[in-house]
Amino acid sequence: ADWKRLVDKAHALGLKVIIDWVPNHTGGDHYWLTKHPDFYVRDPKTGEAVSPFDWTDVRKLNYSNPRMVDSMIATLKWWIRETGIDGYRCDVAGEVPKAFWSRCIRELRAVKPVFMLAESNEPWMHTVGFNATYAWEPFSIMKDIAAGKRPASALDSLQAREDTAFVSNALRLYFTSNHDENSWNKADYGTMPGPVHAPFAVLTFTMKRSLPLVYSGQEEPVTDSLSFFWKDTVPFRKYARAPFYKQLTALRRNNPAMASDAQFTRLATGNDAALYAFERRKGNSKVLVILNLSAQPQQLTWKRQPSQNVWMNVFGGLPEPVKDGFGIEPWGYAVYERR
Repeated sequence: ADWKRLVDKAHALGLKVIIDWVPNHTGGDHYWLTKHPDFYVRDPKTGEAVSPFDWTDVRKLNYSNPRMVDSMIATLKWWIRETGIDGYRCDVAGEVPKAFWSRCIRELRAVKPVFMLAESNEPWMHTVGFNATYAWEPFSIMKDIAAGKRPASALDSLQAREDTAFVSNALRLYFTSNHDENSWNKADYGTMPGPVHAPFAVLTFTMKRSLPLVYSGQEEPVTDSLSFFWKDTVPFRKYARAPFYKQLTALRRNNPAMASDAQFTRLATGNDAALYAFERRKGNSKVLVILNLSAQPQQLTWKRQPSQNVWMNVFGGLPEPVKDGFGIEPWGYAVYERR
């Protein structure tokens, strides 16, 4: 009852609710292990349920068993029908067979047009029905740029690969941190420390086909890793980044140029090794983004001009000319719009 009330409240506020689902494995103490032992992959020598990878606290499910498959789909349907959720974030989705996802997502959408997010970077996840996938490769490149190992122009080759590999309507979950990267690799407080974080966060909100993730504690921000296997409470007190995220969220909500099918135009600058600029457009609505992805101040000059000279500064709230360029601080950003 508490969960249903939470979902109803979220819907009343105009929010959607998706829940985390782990279809590849269960905990090592799950009741299926005794009630349905054939639901698991077994070691041919010992007969014991096997653990995927080195995850010794979990046991891998057997998708060759039709009864297990039916049970999995029935349970997914139950949460939609009984609690009104709007979709799933599917853990380790790429380890589950394609045939299962094709059938499962088709049957779920016969109940409700659910949103499906795969924790996977694989393009095929979209062909079996997922709306969005984790942008693991873009994140890796952003980390390298933040560390000075790659130029900002590395994002161009990334986009070329993504345009070739992914279907046109694929959404990519962009992030500067998530549960794995924070706990194990010090994101974002170590990988994009202090002011380094801001231009990459802007990128996650505005990049072509992006769907932004704000991980728990980034609003504060929490400059530490959250523990993986025991309770580690996020101490929300300052919300120092909240106005920044709110402004970007409002831009996505209110400007049609942030739609997933909006046009994306890369704008060449006088120093694309440090600066990354682009324009998004849908109808008469536009967004212009200029990022300094370097630790040095830069003077912006254009090799390809934006579509207009004067733009409304999203963060400053005033019209500004951009034709003649301007100086931009280390790890700085400028976001403009026309609605």
